[in-house]
Amino acid sequence: MYEILTTALGESDCETIGGSFLAQPVNAVSSFAYVVFGVYLTLSLARAEGPERGNRKIFAVLLIATGIGSVMYHGTQGLGAPFLHDLSFVSALLFLAVMNVAGTFGVDRRRALAAFTSAVLVVGGLLVLWPGSTNLIAAATVVLLIIGDISGHRRGTTTRNWRIASAVAMGTALLLFVGGRTGGPLCDAESLFQGHALWHLLSAAALWTYFEATVGSRAGTGSMPL
Repeated sequence: MYEILTTALGESDCETIGGSFLAQPVNAVSSFAYVVFGVYLTLSLARAEGPERGNRKIFAVLLIATGIGSVMYHGTQGLGAPFLHDLSFVSALLFLAVMNVAGTFGVDRRRALAAFTSAVLVVGGLLVLWPGSTNLIAAATVVLLIIGDISGHRRGTTTRNWRIASAVAMGTALLLFVGGRTGGPLCDAESLFQGHALWHLLSAAALWTYFEATVGSRAGTGSMPL
């Protein structure tokens, strides 16, 4: 079972694990950043047209699921929390990777969605059988993202300002993620300042801005204005 293989949830994320309803309150509350951006995408559906409206709905659901999974992981730490935490975040990355690459290379949207769904099912199975595979799966997904990004940039289907904003947000988020780990230079287990909490805020912003940056890649219609 996934839960049996995973112990002391959040122990590597610096913040003290308490006995209250939210085991790591700062990390748990900051996880709502994903939910906020997911809700924003839902509210912005009016400005989306055609297939991108559907893409926006799906990605909004994935962001909200990522937030819920992270709140469960750092907060309630209940049954299935590690699985939902890992699967939801990887699925958000997978959606961007698969749909952006598909759009850039002219793959039919139905086939792209089928490929995404199949990939999520495979990842879910791997996470059940091999819980420690999350980082490896995420790394492979990032490689696919990079392929789509390079191709989209060359074809002029990404938006420069959104792309830069996403890169800055994710780069800073990764630095805080590493520095804020347990034993890291930014780690103070009792502080309200938690590097992992800032990782939540900035990575959520990075996912949203990258989604906006690659609207053109998914549509295959060229560069999109801000």
